[in-house]
Amino acid sequence: MEIKLSESFLAYKGFKYLKISVAVLIVTLIAYLAHDPGRTPNGGTWFGYTFGVISAGLVLFLAWFGVKKRQYMSGVDLLKGWLSAHVYLGVLVIFLSLFHSGFQLGVNLHSLLWYLVLFTVLSGMYGVFCYVRYPSILTGTRQGLTRTEILLELSELDLQAREVAMGLGDEINTVILRAAQGTQVGGSIRKMLEVEPKDCPTRLALLFVDGTSVSGDEQETALRKLSAVLTRKAELLRRLRTYVRAATLVRLWLYFHIPLSIGALVALVAHVFAVFFYW
Repeated sequence: MEIKLSESFLAYKGFKYLKISVAVLIVTLIAYLAHDPGRTPNGGTWFGYTFGVISAGLVLFLAWFGVKKRQYMSGVDLLKGWLSAHVYLGVLVIFLSLFHSGFQLGVNLHSLLWYLVLFTVLSGMYGVFCYVRYPSILTGTRQGLTRTEILLELSELDLQAREVAMGLGDEINTVILRAAQGTQVGGSIRKMLEVEPKDCPTRLALLFVDGTSVSGDEQETALRKLSAVLTRKAELLRRLRTYVRAATLVRLWLYFHIPLSIGALVALVAHVFAVFFYW
């Protein structure tokens, strides 16, 4: 479902939420320039309170998307709309909260809220890149094959390689056995982010086979077949590792975005409490 969401959520219904965000921003700018608080603009004026309430409502709306997107019964089109609104209104809230504060930022709880919202939105922009870029990788790199099918084919290729290598000498057999037993996908974060690791046993085996010379037509034919089998295996490994890398990057993004979102909500509650009970 996320793959479908990524196809057109930015242009949802003719950029509906982009147009709404731009219109709201223009109206806010005009109102900000027109109003005269009689003192330095800040969050304590009627204008500041008005747009503070609007900004707080938007923050809560954006946080609710994390719950809403898991309600798959809502339908794909509705989820596209929520995601589109999440993106454009997220950018809008940065500017509305600035107008709310009268651009008065400092080292205090209230400014901390704005910075948390800012970093949450910035991390969300990277999330937009993930949704647009990586789902196409997740589907395209495997060329119609599921991960299970790729793993099954890799096992079959290992068997073929060991059968072909039987008549090519102990040294080649040792390399092929190491490629079958030692090749892995994933592991540490560094491994999950590598698409073509230089120490991959299959890659090393292919280099070794391509650089090996044998005598006799039968052995040369077997060597070419072995090279073809290893080449196919290396291609499947590259597809699988590309998938793992994309999924890992998306997961790492969530490890930043979600805590920032929670931090912004906590800071929002503290901000509202401080305003109404201490000011």
